[in-house]
Amino acid sequence: MTYRIPLMLATAVTFALAAPTTLAVVNGQAITSTDANALIVKAIPGATFDKLDPKMKRQVVDQLVNQALIRGVVLKSGIQSTPQFQMTYAALKNDLAVDMWMKQQMAKITVSEAEAKEFYTANKEKIKQNGKAIPFDKAKMEIMQLIKIEKFKAYMGKTTESLRAASKVEVKL
Repeated sequence: MTYRIPLMLATAVTFALAAPTTLAVVNGQAITSTDANALIVKAIPGATFDKLDPKMKRQVVDQLVNQALIRGVVLKSGIQSTPQFQMTYAALKNDLAVDMWMKQQMAKITVSEAEAKEFYTANKEKIKQNGKAIPFDKAKMEIMQLIKIEKFKAYMGKTTESLRAASKVEVKL
């Protein structure tokens, strides 16, 4: 029983530290530190709201408040019920699904160090900076990314080729 209290206290402290802080309330809707961090990460990858100076924090909160106010006007306007919005939303949703699927496919592609080394050896004369050869260790990550992109292009070429072969496609130009 004596061990339960410290454990419960530690759990409560951990939860309190993890809980987002309310930074503002707009028409009953809380704007939290989680919202602020999401906005900051989009603008400055790797940055966090807590690391900003007070003036910047205020600007971020003001921007989030303004967005919440505009969002309220938009919701009341009924624009989301219009056919034009519905068509645009469907297209964006489909584009987002394709983008996510492609990122998943790209994540499955691997490049070995041996592949990168082979590419480096075959293209050593072209891999230079200011006329000097770049050592493999410094060029490795870029080479691996380049090979990954090329593998992805080849994969997508094969994928679309097989999809075309299995489908009825009629191009009318």
